[in-house]
Amino acid sequence: MKTSSGKRRRVLRVGIIGCGYAAERLHLPALRSVPSVCPMAIADSDPERLRLVGDRFAIQRRYLDPEALLRDTEIDAVAVCVPPRAHAEIALAVLDAGRHLLVEKPLCLDLDDADRLVERARCAPVAAMVGFNLRFHRHVRAARRALEEGLIGPAELVRTTWSGGLREQIGQPEWRRRRDLGGGVLNELAVHHLDLWRFLLGSEVAEVFASSRSEGRHDTKATITARLQIGALAVSGFCQGGAETHEIEVCGGRGRLVASLYRFDGLDLVPASTFPDGFGHRVWGLLRTARALPGAVPVALRGGDFLESYRAEWRHFAESALLGAPVESTLDDGRRALELVLATIHSGGSGRRAPPYGRGRVCRWPVTGSGFRSSSRPTIARSSSGSA
Repeated sequence: MKTSSGKRRRVLRVGIIGCGYAAERLHLPALRSVPSVCPMAIADSDPERLRLVGDRFAIQRRYLDPEALLRDTEIDAVAVCVPPRAHAEIALAVLDAGRHLLVEKPLCLDLDDADRLVERARCAPVAAMVGFNLRFHRHVRAARRALEEGLIGPAELVRTTWSGGLREQIGQPEWRRRRDLGGGVLNELAVHHLDLWRFLLGSEVAEVFASSRSEGRHDTKATITARLQIGALAVSGFCQGGAETHEIEVCGGRGRLVASLYRFDGLDLVPASTFPDGFGHRVWGLLRTARALPGAVPVALRGGDFLESYRAEWRHFAESALLGAPVESTLDDGRRALELVLATIHSGGSGRRAPPYGRGRVCRWPVTGSGFRSSSRPTIARSSSGSA
């Protein structure tokens, strides 16, 4: 990206649409220590949220209408952090305005909108990226390198778990309670791990089978099993309101790779010849922890590895927007993850295995407390920005 004088711009000037949890607790705190990105403007339909977030992060340009932010000619890029039901409409407007786009996951809620976004981004001379921050977590990056180098041999089994949110249950917005608005563990948590299956193993998914429970709100717990096209099997479990854990494990013929994403020393490569709980492996783990501790302290003081993944995501996005580097997490990646989420919903509703899903389907209320249901896409009214 160049200035009017022809010099290459060194700082990406960003506007953020939506002043809810994602913007206030994740993106804006991360951007405090990303010199290549300057958050210049925010937009939200709630005046009080706009005031609180603007004051906390000293952002002076504040808009009640996202279209007004898009008319601000000093904004280079826009992050879409509104509830998922409004993602497609606002993201399309960002692309039409010629701004670089970072849209939070899920990309949107049905494949017709996803196809429109992918096609529009393909024709637009801007960087367009989905916010899969876990791709930029340092343990995930290291795990991917180890798998590419064949350190555990061909992947045979993948196991992932993500549970937590006990501290976030009070005061949740309504959309987070309803699958049709983008809430529940499938839309909020599983979409990340479905993307990581592809990102880590370099394979598409052949079929999935899913089950969930809904207790007072949709999809509070879910399990997903799958067969990847490379032949590996995958099993993932998700829980909102459970004890905190976030782990990824890949087993191959020559070893086992474990990434515990909340631990500073959470990456472990276990050779197939080693018993994982044996004395030697436990001693090796203590040494690994001791070596990792000095580097972990400054990261912990900046908010920990999870927040650091957002900084890495923003640095990558800025490099793509300012220097023209390829985007690593494309809108097509977002579409493929959405396709898999919809496949899990179809599987849960039918009680059968499902291939990656067809087009024009969205999430609706479950038939029973533990079931799923899918239906054809409803009419979507024009949405204001709101707060995610």
